[in-house]
Amino acid sequence: MHDTIDNILVIKLRHIGDVILTIPVFEALRYNYPDAFIAALVNEEAGPVLEHNPSVNRVFTLQRSSHPVHSFRRQLELMYGLRKQRFDLVLELSKNDRGAFYSFVTGAEKRLGFKSRKGKRVDRQLLFTDLVTPSGTQHIVDYHLEMIEKLALNVPGKDLALYWDQSEEDMCGRILEEEGIFSDDQFIVLHPFSRDRHKSWHVDSYAKICDYMSEQWGVRTVLIGGSDEMERSLVDRVAVTAKSSPINLGGRLSLKHLAAVSSRALLFVGIDSGPMHVASAVGTPVVAIFGPSRRFRWGPWGEGHEVIQKDWPCVPCGKKGCDGTGRSRCLDELSVEEVTAVLEPRMKSILSGRVITSGEKSV
Repeated sequence: MHDTIDNILVIKLRHIGDVILTIPVFEALRYNYPDAFIAALVNEEAGPVLEHNPSVNRVFTLQRSSHPVHSFRRQLELMYGLRKQRFDLVLELSKNDRGAFYSFVTGAEKRLGFKSRKGKRVDRQLLFTDLVTPSGTQHIVDYHLEMIEKLALNVPGKDLALYWDQSEEDMCGRILEEEGIFSDDQFIVLHPFSRDRHKSWHVDSYAKICDYMSEQWGVRTVLIGGSDEMERSLVDRVAVTAKSSPINLGGRLSLKHLAAVSSRALLFVGIDSGPMHVASAVGTPVVAIFGPSRRFRWGPWGEGHEVIQKDWPCVPCGKKGCDGTGRSRCLDELSVEEVTAVLEPRMKSILSGRVITSGEKSV
């Protein structure tokens, strides 16, 4: 790859967790092109992931609107802004038609996208100058970095990192203090639910984990969750079911506040989700409860994490529930004892200050 690259765009039109897992791509681009203007195009909800990141000069966001006129105007403004920037190089990591379209709109001389294994409505060969064939067997972080390898660039590291300013850190402190948690208090973060119900365990089981942490370890649990009404309702049920009175911050935290809270926690326990990737990015140990998801691809990135998943022939199936029910039997039949059997040595190691490597617990 020649050295006359001045303007670079990385496109990832997916969810928050997906964008977090692109961070090593930005760091590799900054390492190889220290003086380049490096921008990102992400969905509006994921924009804060890249704020304050020293490897990113600007974040373009795709804003959705239910009003067709407003939506059309916003997309025109976005296309104009992208075209005006005169990008030399575009890396499209989303592998979807929308991302391919915006890549083409930039008019960049070099436009890389992943070759799709499934049929798409758009012929990707017409929209990109180069297509990268992914191996499909590695973690999504390494999957993204195949773009960097295609360009024959150096990868200085694969760490994740999130950034926030002092005002956000102070707000995090105030939120916790209002709930009775001060700077020296120990707590864990529990993320029980998401919009994807097939990834979720039981309300009663999560409540028992809260009580286990309190009774066995003297540690409080902070419950988190998104603003979705159903998700908040389920988190509320965990809070009132648990005898240990966990702190309920469901629907109350911005992404940066979530990062700051997670960075203070002893441990993150939760499902395959964006908050799980937030926790790993800020250096908090993770115990992830996986159902049908592929842990080799979507597990928490880095050392010091564990994944609990049933050791069944059908797992991971990657489906959204068994037999179209929207529920996953591999989670429905996961016992509290199977989870606490992993949490016990993990908590012992954390409280004793020992460092242990990441692992996978098949149960």
